[in-house]
Amino acid sequence: MKRLLKIWWILSALGEGFFDLIYPSNIYCISCGNIIDDSRPYSLCDTCVRTLKWANERTCQRCGKILQESYAPDLCSDCLKEEHIFKRGYACVEYTAAERDIIHSFKYKDKAYLGRNLAEILYDRIKIEEIEFDIVIPVPMHMKKQRKRGYNQAAVLAMSLAKFMEVPYGGKILVRVAETEPMSGLGAIERKNNIQHAFDVPSDKKSDIAGKRVLLVDDIYTTGSTADSCSSALMASGAEEIFIITFASGANLINGEGEMLN
Repeated sequence: MKRLLKIWWILSALGEGFFDLIYPSNIYCISCGNIIDDSRPYSLCDTCVRTLKWANERTCQRCGKILQESYAPDLCSDCLKEEHIFKRGYACVEYTAAERDIIHSFKYKDKAYLGRNLAEILYDRIKIEEIEFDIVIPVPMHMKKQRKRGYNQAAVLAMSLAKFMEVPYGGKILVRVAETEPMSGLGAIERKNNIQHAFDVPSDKKSDIAGKRVLLVDDIYTTGSTADSCSSALMASGAEEIFIITFASGANLINGEGEMLN
């Protein structure tokens, strides 16, 4: 399997056309697995397109979480309590059951090729928002964990997205210098303490982001602890502004109600 993943990375550098020779992207729905034709956007069947909870209406004006119509503020409950280092965040969907299953397949079932489809969703979200940036950088994974999994899903997303946007990809600019505890099950304060000082920019890479507007890419946004820790390292190394784009974000928790990510 690791050999196949190595081949995947080689083909990704050669071009998107190679992917469809090995993993045709328009045969099966990436959510339910039903047969589809190539007219379906993002390789999602009609039912699953309607099932996903798209961020098409009100969203937090800082992190991008979906806001309920009955919720008055323009900031989610987390952003009302916490200042963020990044300038603005955007998400494509809310993390519910269907979105969780897609991400789980992408991350844990050796389906790195799904990154192309998800990156296309990110690309369309960015076009709507008209974000201007100079370089695309993934949230890095610790090398020990990446060797075990075989790939970093954020890097897969970022690489495909950079190709769609025709902007530079900075896959080695931000590195994870600490092997942190899994974030699942941790509260907001625990998440922040767990991920603090976990990222750095090597000295020989700082010139690559000096004065640059960075688009930071990840698969899920929860409380913003990871995004802030990455943004802190990037800003300290000379970046001008940090934008965040993720496929999914957690729910806006009100009075303790809502879904936390597992």
